[in-house]
Amino acid sequence: MTKEDFKINLEKALKGLLDFTQEMVTNKLPHDYKFIIKTNCSYDGNELENDEEIYPDDKINETNSINPATKSTAIDYLWRNGKVPQWINVQVSSCDANFSYITLECCGRYSAFLNHKDGPFRGSGPSIPYRYYDSNTEKLLHKVDLNTINKS
Repeated sequence: MTKEDFKINLEKALKGLLDFTQEMVTNKLPHDYKFIIKTNCSYDGNELENDEEIYPDDKINETNSINPATKSTAIDYLWRNGKVPQWINVQVSSCDANFSYITLECCGRYSAFLNHKDGPFRGSGPSIPYRYYDSNTEKLLHKVDLNTINKS
């Protein structure tokens, strides 16, 4: 995968993510964003296949100095000689007055050959606890504060 393709796929994953999340939260989500990179979020004990590589010493979490990262920093860090994490979960995790913070939860296996036309990115809504949903309809009872639910 070229770095440009990786960038395009990230931009596709972000398109609509803030608007989708805004439907569920009370916070005003800024359209300027930074990334929280988390690496090695997968079990990688199975044998490597084809061109797969792992970086077991690559332990990045919310508190690492690379975070919060700009888009260019995230792309430069995650694209490694044509290989990228096999999957990356993308989720708006918090916000402040200036930025929406988007978590990139990354697989530990890197490959140039991905099985998805949109690259490794999988967007999802915020992690809202069950108590905020109607048990019969499974619909959200009311919008939630994104920063509060992610602290619980």
